[in-house]
Amino acid sequence: MFNGVDINYIYFIGGILLTISILVSRLSSAIGTPLLLIFLALGMLNGEDGIFIKIVYNDYASAFFISNLMLALIILDGGLRTNVHTLRAAAKESALLATIGVVVTAGITGGIAYLLLDLSLVEALLIGAIVGSTDAAAVFALLGGSGVNLKEKISTTLQIESASNDPMAIVLTTMLLSFVSGEASDVLSELSFFALQFALGTIGGLIFGFFARLIIAACNISQGLYALLTIGIGLTGFATTAALGGSGFLAIFIIGVLVGNQKIRQLNYILPVGEGITWLSQITLFLLLGLLVTPSRMVEYWHYGVVVALVLTFIARPAAVFLCLKPFFRRYCNRELIFLSWVGLRGSVPIVLAIYPVMAGLPKAQMYFNVAFIVVLFSLLVQGASLVPVAKWLRITAPSSAAPLSKSQVGVLMADDYELYSYEVKLPSLEGVMLREIRFPKRTQIAALYRDGHMLKTHGDTTLHQGDIVAVIGHENDEPLLNAIFAQTRRPKPPTIQKGDTLLPADLPMTELRKRFGLELTSFEETLNLAEFMDYHIGGFPQVGDALNLINIRLTAAQIVGDKVSLVSLSRL
Repeated sequence: MFNGVDINYIYFIGGILLTISILVSRLSSAIGTPLLLIFLALGMLNGEDGIFIKIVYNDYASAFFISNLMLALIILDGGLRTNVHTLRAAAKESALLATIGVVVTAGITGGIAYLLLDLSLVEALLIGAIVGSTDAAAVFALLGGSGVNLKEKISTTLQIESASNDPMAIVLTTMLLSFVSGEASDVLSELSFFALQFALGTIGGLIFGFFARLIIAACNISQGLYALLTIGIGLTGFATTAALGGSGFLAIFIIGVLVGNQKIRQLNYILPVGEGITWLSQITLFLLLGLLVTPSRMVEYWHYGVVVALVLTFIARPAAVFLCLKPFFRRYCNRELIFLSWVGLRGSVPIVLAIYPVMAGLPKAQMYFNVAFIVVLFSLLVQGASLVPVAKWLRITAPSSAAPLSKSQVGVLMADDYELYSYEVKLPSLEGVMLREIRFPKRTQIAALYRDGHMLKTHGDTTLHQGDIVAVIGHENDEPLLNAIFAQTRRPKPPTIQKGDTLLPADLPMTELRKRFGLELTSFEETLNLAEFMDYHIGGFPQVGDALNLINIRLTAAQIVGDKVSLVSLSRL
């Protein structure tokens, strides 16, 4: 098909675009522009109407194939990174926004577009369905780059909604497309199709997801192959479910959730490789869509796109948020609901869905594609640029937390392994603070401290200085507490001495305490003395005032010698 020069030219152009895309992505947070817009702009600048390479690309068939593949990989990675505990925290409201919210958004957008534009009702509703899903990845990229953190319930709701509303928009678009093309027989059959898509998508996702869990946990293969194995099973489930008439995108999302919520060592190999593949998918998808659009053709449909964008942003999305959340969830105030309405950014999914009418050969196919593109550009330029000021104005930000510089599993246990977290001491509040003055979470241990490129041996009297790197071993549940420790703006308060009724020597065997107070001990705890027992449960460096409650008694560290508890006070509860 291509001679050697043509192929090398294609490789050269592809490499240049990929390199430039990655390098200019650093501009996203610096200038407050969503990363998606950077990639789209690069594609457009090098497209048919561009000012650089002028690549003529109008093959919608290949774009349809590539964009669906890239979208499936992106949704799989979203599932892998969706924590099931986080999912439960905002499951009800997120589920409403991802299902009923998409329907309400599409219905209101389509209804008003029908009244204002020269479109039939079904055509207008199809436009509403195409632009119905949100993209929170752009939201968190912008907020993260600006150092702004959202309140947990807001960020959780946005994360789960955006991860789960794409399948709903895809199914809704497919159903309405059959009406516009004349393939639909009646409303009842289409509703049955709608229900079948979700039912088979859920079943397919569960079957292939549990299969993936078993295979990945049982396989002993090269570390780099675990991510490819996950992608292979995910795409198999996606294709099989879609071939049977279900939603492949819902299936591959569920597969990702089931695989990503295992406490196994293999997950530590899957996520980093998966992140790189997902970035490549996003860059490929966004550049491709940027090349596919022809700006000169958008001029013909600019008034359609602006009307739909204004209706979607200022009427449809707010109405969907308030109707879904206000009557049922009192924990959201009006300021939070307004913010949730404003951050409904549109991303790659609407543009991908706009290719569907082109592939179906609809008479107004170019109208759907260009209107969707204009809506996405409007959303990213207007909502994306104002995201941080609106978050601060509505006061829905949370105190910043210090994320670890890096984290990785220790690699000791096959399941529920320990994590190694590395934090940089940045705040003056920790300058000169001794490690024993910091109340680290239980079960954590200081692994190392690095200063000026050298590793120091640590003990309780070791003082911290700005620029130090502290490596801490703990469990994943300890991460929020560790983040809070290294983000605190006040100097830690010195511990208070708790006086008990009885002073006990630190070498007293725990079996003796069990006899006297009826304690229940594990077989391991029976081998410990009192000092070792305190060290085991306190974690980090023990300090005077650290206390443990054991059924009917409280044990408090009364004296520390070196880094060990030397005297314990006991008081009855």
